[in-house]
Amino acid sequence: MTDANVLYPRRSWLQVAADAVGGAFGWRVDVDPALPKKCVVVGAPHTSNMDLLAGFLMMLSAPVRLHWLGKDTLFWFPMNYFFKATGGIPVNRRERTNFVAQMIDLFEKADTLRLTIAPMGTRKKTDHWKTGFYHIAVAAKVPLAFGYVDYGRKVVGISLGFTPTDDIEADFERIREFYADIKGKYPEKQSDIRLNPNRR
Repeated sequence: MTDANVLYPRRSWLQVAADAVGGAFGWRVDVDPALPKKCVVVGAPHTSNMDLLAGFLMMLSAPVRLHWLGKDTLFWFPMNYFFKATGGIPVNRRERTNFVAQMIDLFEKADTLRLTIAPMGTRKKTDHWKTGFYHIAVAAKVPLAFGYVDYGRKVVGISLGFTPTDDIEADFERIREFYADIKGKYPEKQSDIRLNPNRR
């Protein structure tokens, strides 16, 4: 029997509706149904609040179950039902806890978890990406997948990625190659895909 968390056996009315809404604006969703049951999905680029709408469209339309992180203060009634329906996981960032450790614990307890994390951390241009997503994938021993919102082609989707190695610089080069032709809504705000030049 098909696990609903892995691959939907038939398209729901929400999936059909999401495709119709996206199509009305010239957008399409392209999520690889072969995504592994557990992976960290890189969410990039992030230059506009419109990216969130495109992300929700993808979450509703995708042939597999996806998850994303949000501040727990966003999950208020009645929006909490919508957010959880689209794969939202509330996170308390007010407490001084190890975020990476929290995410590793999530992966250990879940049978299926395709977790989307945006490494930019802001819509403004920065000279590097945050590496939390990478360290989570390494520690949880799960592969990376490439999530994207491409305004040039009007496509929002997720492609298969790779299992990170012990060479973070080489792995970042592979990530950079994938996103080289992906255009955000405001390309001039796209952060540089590289490690923090001031890291030790």
